[in-house]
Amino acid sequence: MKYIKCILLTILLIPAISYAMFRIYTGTIGQDNAEFYFDDEYAFYLAGKEHQIKHLSFISKPNDVFNFNVDYTDSSKKVLDKIYIENFDEGTFYRGTEDYQHLTGYTLNGKKVNLHKIFEYKKYDERSLREAEFNNIDYLQQHSTKDFYFKVIISKKKKEEANIVGIKVYRKYDGKQIQTITGIKGCEFHGHVNIVSYEDIDYNFDGDNNDFRLVKDRLTGPNHTSKYYVYDKKQQQFVKLNLEGNAFRFDYEEKEATSYKNCLGKKNNDYILLTDDFKYIGNNRYKKIKTECLYKADGHVNKDNNRYEYRKQRACKPKEIKACRKYIDTNDYDDY
Repeated sequence: MKYIKCILLTILLIPAISYAMFRIYTGTIGQDNAEFYFDDEYAFYLAGKEHQIKHLSFISKPNDVFNFNVDYTDSSKKVLDKIYIENFDEGTFYRGTEDYQHLTGYTLNGKKVNLHKIFEYKKYDERSLREAEFNNIDYLQQHSTKDFYFKVIISKKKKEEANIVGIKVYRKYDGKQIQTITGIKGCEFHGHVNIVSYEDIDYNFDGDNNDFRLVKDRLTGPNHTSKYYVYDKKQQQFVKLNLEGNAFRFDYEEKEATSYKNCLGKKNNDYILLTDDFKYIGNNRYKKIKTECLYKADGHVNKDNNRYEYRKQRACKPKEIKACRKYIDTNDYDDY
């Protein structure tokens, strides 16, 4: 019984593995040059002259000869190919052992895979936070626009988190780099998901749909912040919009953008909602046209409909608006 108690105590004292493992491999698939950007056991990669981002996902079926599926990131997950990596184990790969300096194998079509690791970083790992240091590492992003794909440029100092310092922009039809966006500050590195773009995104309402946002702090939850970029056809490059706020929503009919910020009130069950409305005035510029702030007090669960409601509501006082603008939400919603 004493031995069982000791084992249980030991298990409880072992810290849980909660880091994210980012790796970059370069090499070849057949005769084509390839670059793979791993986030734990899956990856996004470029190979050959196609210049289309592909997704490498781990196959969990034990009876499948291959251990990875290949599909396009913007497709309906139709399998394009399969890859077998020799001596690959999902668990040991995630833990970051030294056994994976090289990845070798073959594709469903018989092409040889030969990759060599050139970069590795453990996010949320205390030792990496203290000791890791690197400059100007390019990391491929999952999302792309209609005509362009992106790599963020990341750097890290000892005892600091990795941050994005720039963005490289590439044309899809020939893979040529057309722009480097520099001077970026205050954007935490989140792997392949820092750049967000969808087919219907059009922040400057020009119908081109080549726009994107760069995540600054958190990926999910309220109060997230981003930098917004649009493609200017005349300049033939991306420019940053003058939008500052939280969790923006865009009205494509009215050509407006609204920032939503949630803040704590004086009491635990009080809540402040601060909204700023911006009107698009052309030439990739917005103008703030309205601010509203509501103070909601005495939050409770309505037993009749099981909804969370507030018994009182009023306009915010000037000092409450000022305090809400300064409020920094430190909740880590990405962990939920």
